[in-house]
Amino acid sequence: MRITRIPKVIPPRSRVRLVRADKRTPAWKKDVGREFRVGYYKRRDGLDCIWQVNENAEYEQTTDHAALREYFEVEKLSKETNLFGQGKRQLQKLRTQSRSRPLRA
Repeated sequence: MRITRIPKVIPPRSRVRLVRADKRTPAWKKDVGREFRVGYYKRRDGLDCIWQVNENAEYEQTTDHAALREYFEVEKLSKETNLFGQGKRQLQKLRTQSRSRPLRA
């Protein structure tokens, strides 16, 4: 399900998927299809610096809201209101859905 209405500041813990790359982002070509979570914002970086947290719970790279809207699909918006993660525990590794689930009859 694609989220079409994205808030001005995307909440931490939201899930996004890289869906395209182009000549301005050639290094992202190999990562198309990867899923990231939005990490907690850092005061020194500001609210337009979006930290992308990889499947191993590592703060891997950053982007801004304009690039997020252009290159990513928001798969799930978090209800997190604590933008800077004060008093919150670190993000955990991303759980992936098992592809070997039996089909229901």
